[in-house]
Amino acid sequence: MSIEATATLLREVFPAATRISEVAYLRWLYEQSPFGPAIEANRDDALGRAGHYAIVPIDLIENGQPQQAALSLNTAVHERARGEGLFVGLATATYEQARAAGIEAVIGVGNANSTPGLERRLGFEVVTPLPTTMLAPTPGRTTAVDSAWASAAAFEPGGVAADVERLLQPPATGIARAWTPETLRWRLASPGSRYALHRADDALVVTELDRRWGMPVAVVLKIFAAAPFDKPTSRALVRAACRFHRAPFALHVGLDDMVELRGLPLPRRLLPSPLNLVYRRLDGGPRTSPIMRLEFLDFDAY
Repeated sequence: MSIEATATLLREVFPAATRISEVAYLRWLYEQSPFGPAIEANRDDALGRAGHYAIVPIDLIENGQPQQAALSLNTAVHERARGEGLFVGLATATYEQARAAGIEAVIGVGNANSTPGLERRLGFEVVTPLPTTMLAPTPGRTTAVDSAWASAAAFEPGGVAADVERLLQPPATGIARAWTPETLRWRLASPGSRYALHRADDALVVTELDRRWGMPVAVVLKIFAAAPFDKPTSRALVRAACRFHRAPFALHVGLDDMVELRGLPLPRRLLPSPLNLVYRRLDGGPRTSPIMRLEFLDFDAY
């Protein structure tokens, strides 16, 4: 069976999630990743692919040391195969392969429906609900920000991401995803997505346009910074993102120790459904370091 079979299963199980069932997207994610191919387990029957579980390798950094890890991403069991414990069986087989390949930890995000299964059935630790911040563009001191669509040209001399390597330094302590210019370029080439880059002197913000509450929203997917930056710079980047996408608001979801984002006091019913950060060490041990930086771009949420 092939990626086409996985795409068919994902399309049948999650008909509204069109991006994850595109063959081009799955090939990019499963086969073309610079971090290595996906690790997966499948169940096939006479009607095709009935079950699928996949994690994709990533690089983490923990207290300055590299760590081989993986993202828990695509899980699907067709209704004809439910009630057999297939989800747990496929996940267990996947983790055995990952452990043999040197993967030390698996991270992911779960919604209200999936989090209990990740915690009770697969042994994940629920670290925290990811903070959600709605941001409005506000006037302030002028800070120069250049904006452009993400492309290969953005990384060339004179582009907004030309010297991005100095902004990709991980925290000295704690856990964060590790990026290089090469892996970031691959990530920004995700099929079906169109990202924008916003550059101040010592910060690069990645955004994408979405629609929520019937209006355009500039989703802040990732903030790369050489050092913690001040509130005027933060406000200038939010203004630039909203102006570029012609959106009245921006949205940030995730953890980032480099910037303090002051959000709008919106009621819970207007905020996105909570996403829970989950973590599991494959040696069975506990997490011993805090998680400092993980945002939407780190999870392939867009």
